[in-house]
Amino acid sequence: MSVDKLLRTTWRGIKNLQQFFGHNYCKCCRTIISDGDEHFCSGCWSQLGLCFVDGFCTRCGREAGQFGEVNGCPKCEDEIFHFDAIACAGIYHPPLSELIVRFKLSNQISLLPVLTDFTQKTFSRMRFPGKIDYLVPVPLYWLNHFRRGFNQSHLLARSLDMPGVKVNRDLVKIRRTKSQTAVTFAERQKNLLGAFAVRKNHDFSGKNVCLIDDVKTTGATLNECAKVLKDAGAAKVFAFVLAVAGQKK
Repeated sequence: MSVDKLLRTTWRGIKNLQQFFGHNYCKCCRTIISDGDEHFCSGCWSQLGLCFVDGFCTRCGREAGQFGEVNGCPKCEDEIFHFDAIACAGIYHPPLSELIVRFKLSNQISLLPVLTDFTQKTFSRMRFPGKIDYLVPVPLYWLNHFRRGFNQSHLLARSLDMPGVKVNRDLVKIRRTKSQTAVTFAERQKNLLGAFAVRKNHDFSGKNVCLIDDVKTTGATLNECAKVLKDAGAAKVFAFVLAVAGQKK
């Protein structure tokens, strides 16, 4: 048995013992919390509160104050986006960033209901300029999907309660790329060129689509996905991410 598998097995055993003895644990710091607390202790809730935003620029997703969703921000005036609008739950900063990393890289699927709740609440107050027909998770390359065992964006999209809106997986990643964190800003768009495609015989004609992803850094991935979807006939492409990176809190 590999060390990773042994650790995962041990952690599952610990969690089963915790459930047996009836304790609830904070999903951030893992201290014992009361039955009345939801997911986190009061201290971690306070820290998480600093990660959420009251208003964000609908062009780039950066925090833009109370009136950001109407007026946008000056930071992205010279940036070109192929998606029509973006929404986010918060800033990529601990402890929110730690929850996202643990969810997708440490196989802690138990965090999905928490992250879904953050997403659902954002959607409840966000009004994209048009009805959404499809939720489209940003795809992983098949080998990365196989190694991880799941696509975190697909799990998030599938868990949302949006009556009449279908999850569509006809956007696929056809070329393996370097990690976006491993290349320079100038190389990111080139790195993704031709990496995504729409499955044959699905053109998205006239549909309004919302891309779902966990984190936006420069926006290069969302931008390339949106371009491919529009080339396939999508009328509008919106985007949702749990957090936007590159901001201080």
